Amino acid sequence: MAMGFGSYEIARSGMFVNERALFVTGHNISNVNTPGYSRQQAMIETGPYQNYWKFQLGLGADIQEIRQIRHMFLDNIYRDENTLLGYWETRNKTFQEIQTILGDPMEEGLQNMLNQFWDSWQELSKEPDSLTVRALVRQRAEALVYHINHVGEQLDKLQKDLNYQVFVRIGEVNDITKQIAALNKAIYSAEVTGDNANDYRDQRNLLIDRLSKLVDAEVTEMKDGQVDITLSGHYLVYKGEYTELRAEERNPGDIFYVPKLAGSNIEVQVKSGIIKGLLDSRGDSINSLGSMDGGISALENSTSIIPDLKRRLNAIINKMAEEINNLHKSGKTLSVPPEDGQDFFVPINPAYPIQLGNIRLNSNLIDLNNIVASKSGDSGDNTIALEIANLRNVQLIDDINRVLSIDDAYQFIILGVGSGGAEAERMSENQSFLVLSTDSQRNSIMGVSMDEEMSNMMKFKFAYTASSRAINVIDEMIETIITKMGIVGR
Repeated sequence: MAMGFGSYEIARSGMFVNERALFVTGHNISNVNTPGYSRQQAMIETGPYQNYWKFQLGLGADIQEIRQIRHMFLDNIYRDENTLLGYWETRNKTFQEIQTILGDPMEEGLQNMLNQFWDSWQELSKEPDSLTVRALVRQRAEALVYHINHVGEQLDKLQKDLNYQVFVRIGEVNDITKQIAALNKAIYSAEVTGDNANDYRDQRNLLIDRLSKLVDAEVTEMKDGQVDITLSGHYLVYKGEYTELRAEERNPGDIFYVPKLAGSNIEVQVKSGIIKGLLDSRGDSINSLGSMDGGISALENSTSIIPDLKRRLNAIINKMAEEINNLHKSGKTLSVPPEDGQDFFVPINPAYPIQLGNIRLNSNLIDLNNIVASKSGDSGDNTIALEIANLRNVQLIDDINRVLSIDDAYQFIILGVGSGGAEAERMSENQSFLVLSTDSQRNSIMGVSMDEEMSNMMKFKFAYTASSRAINVIDEMIETIITKMGIVGR
């Protein structure tokens, strides 16, 4: 009789495990469109056994666990590639902004302004005593300095925008690590009792995926289910606690932000991701004037994009102003009597050299007679005008193992920007393909398949129905035994 009543437990366990499996299947279907959701699976195992004389009798089925289906190896690959994607997407966007600022070199960019400026001096060399042509020279020069200063202002604004984005992204990192620390606590509390906190884990994995695009953080899962997150050896998340990053100046008086650990002066080195792309694009200086060391076409390999571009442009602008000023001062004005020429270009702020954002025409050139075309002061002498017009082809700019003209040096800068932009775009596209490919592989494993879930639903439904029918059959058997007991032999 005990064996007969034990059959109830077998049928009951079948109903229980299939009911739980149906619940899991329904949960999967309801979350088919939930971002970051990993499908779950009820792991059914045989129930306990009962020894009966020489036999072992099974007592049905049981739920071992509700397992989350993920592939940790693909998760790690996805996050590594996602970090590089964030870096190259940021560089690509920076180069696109720079190309917009510089404009079309041959139509509306600095090269077009230079061409018009050189041409005006060429025209003056043909009519050195013409006030009309002198007015053209001044007009073209004013257009040139306006464009130079405008480019400088736009590059400064881009740097400041990138600096603000560093501040915003660091705040985003803090928001993510705060949520991960809270989820660590929730997961530990749920799983310490033996449950699986699968939905909490999905939320945490989605946050880690996002964090991977921002910085090259390292994620380590502990045996208790919590994760530790480090960045350059510094803990951002340790169990249920998190450490904030602060966007602060590297040194007092600096105007640009770097990530530092909250409560300390320790700068955290970021090696990849969106924040690294922002730091490389922005650089650490807003004004720079120097030589062409490193090559004027090496912007694609630069780790300080905008400052390097400014340095190269400033070297050209400063050298151009210096050479024109030297020639202009070496000649005579058209006034009577002729006077020595003065600087053609002067700095807006005399405390800084002539460069992007700090160049203007000498105010004395309002008097057109003060524009120097003559070496001797004679009205027909065009020596200075012709020499200035020919500066466009004179090799003045030192580069690696070569000396370039002003026009050639600027063209090499444009080529460097184009090459750097093309490389960033190519790398961004390649990384995007790798990320999408890896994510597709992940989703083929962790994603919810409606066909598979509907098939499972039918399977568990039939199994549940079969178990319930088994109870009915057992009921009938027991009823027959009880009602017929004592009747035999009458």
